[in-house]
Amino acid sequence: MRKDKQIAIQLRKEGNSYSQIRDTLGVSKSTLSYWLRDLKISENARRKISARAHKISIAALIERNKNQTALAKERAKRIRLEAQREANKLIKRPLFIAGTSLYWAEGYKKGAFGSKWKGVDFANSDSSTVKVMMKFFRNICGVPNDKFRIQLMVHPNVDTEKAIAYWSKMTKISKDQFMKISYAVSKSSKKKRNPNSLIYGTIHIRICDVKLFFRIIGWIDGLKEKLT
Repeated sequence: MRKDKQIAIQLRKEGNSYSQIRDTLGVSKSTLSYWLRDLKISENARRKISARAHKISIAALIERNKNQTALAKERAKRIRLEAQREANKLIKRPLFIAGTSLYWAEGYKKGAFGSKWKGVDFANSDSSTVKVMMKFFRNICGVPNDKFRIQLMVHPNVDTEKAIAYWSKMTKISKDQFMKISYAVSKSSKKKRNPNSLIYGTIHIRICDVKLFFRIIGWIDGLKEKLT
């Protein structure tokens, strides 16, 4: 028997992987597979091989996630810069200025500053404001009806069926696209409003679209640039 084969057998019995044996002996994996195909190894050796493979798999997954995160950040940066330039053309449209300004004031923006969720979310209780934003999302952003999700936030005294019917009619979004109702009341709304004044509650208009989110953030950047 070849000496390197004997060493390979011994290394395998000690719980070494094919990659480790290959690196030690300079023998191809196909040769090792042929040499060791009928070799019986102990349970302890199997555990060592399995544990090492798992560790390598986790390390590879972490590295892959890091690379994907870096690529995602680069894509977001590119979309944002392109949108900032695009704002120079769109700024002549009143609906663009209105919608971008309202989102700048009331929309979710934390995703552009480190928060994990990166989607469009605009919350309001004023029907006229909601109508403007729905026009903005449809006509400026090009969002199709099936991509909208609506979440209703209400005080306990609100008639939820009536509120859903009201906002469904107002937004022209099917009731099937309404999410689970939230009864949480923010501290800011407690300070600002009488619960009885929000008879239809507050709605969140949500669009799960990372590209659109960064596009709107870029439009805000462009608007800031023009105004300042």
